[in-house]
Amino acid sequence: MSNPDNRVLWDGQRRGWLESWYFIIHDLATRDAFWLRYTLVSPLEGPAFAGLWAFAFPHDAPPVAVREIFPEGEFSADPFEFLVRIGPGTLRADNATARIGTGVRAAWNLRYKHYPVTYWAAPPLVRAFSAASFSIPTPRTRFTGTLVIGDRSWTLDGAPGCQGHFATPSIGRGWTWAHATEFDEGVGFAEAVSPSPGLMASVGVAFDGRTWEGNTLATIPAGRVEGTDWKRTFRAETAEGPVTWEIEADPARTAGLEYADPSGSRIYCYNTLLASSVLRVGDRTLHSHRTTVLEISSELPRLDVPLLLRAAEAPGPRPAH
Repeated sequence: MSNPDNRVLWDGQRRGWLESWYFIIHDLATRDAFWLRYTLVSPLEGPAFAGLWAFAFPHDAPPVAVREIFPEGEFSADPFEFLVRIGPGTLRADNATARIGTGVRAAWNLRYKHYPVTYWAAPPLVRAFSAASFSIPTPRTRFTGTLVIGDRSWTLDGAPGCQGHFATPSIGRGWTWAHATEFDEGVGFAEAVSPSPGLMASVGVAFDGRTWEGNTLATIPAGRVEGTDWKRTFRAETAEGPVTWEIEADPARTAGLEYADPSGSRIYCYNTLLASSVLRVGDRTLHSHRTTVLEISSELPRLDVPLLLRAAEAPGPRPAH
């Protein structure tokens, strides 16, 4: 049974729309990590297009990025269940496959189980009046299968990770996002996002059968993210007690990419899956050693992290054979 929160939200006509389904995976056997994406873009001007994206974050080398863009005709999605097809890639409720054949190659065939409850960064009342949707239909799961990115290959056997889905008419400016699905102390997950340092933040934690909900109408306005560059701290006050999440990343293990907003403006995103963090919730202190996601954005490119990918555009006509 598929999660309805993964169903496509694009109506096939709307201009100014970005929609993406993604996976975050940590291979504990090798300490490498992976970010896989199935993406649709319908810009305000020009034809819609779709893409398959793959990022590898080796523990001992700089990140690698691979992407292939397909025309709108090679995108399809079932409106009644979780089934997305982009070129040779297929995404279902329990399986993800893809093949990227341009430049550095990539391919994967992965199985996973969906989580019983979707995690939402925003409460229902906010979602009801927002054109954007940001959810983690599977905030924690385990992946089994094969994965190739560049000249490396991996066989995964119960690798922890998550699956997310977002759709929006525009990309924000200056956001900070974090996620963790693996702690030294046991099974759980944490998710946090803020539109800008010093402003509100949404924070949620589930661990050992307990939840700390910093993603409600009462808690989000008081939530905060502090810090700059590669050290960020999320804070939230919840009914279960305070939450403090300290995160530190290495720019040498960070991937930079340029996004094109559906309006055409540019934004720069910097993402690492190999950050480390200390999460304090109630009387518990949880540790995530190089298994935390940290993503920051800016309106100008940074000098300390190279851009691995430039903004995607619709592909030109394919050559006749």
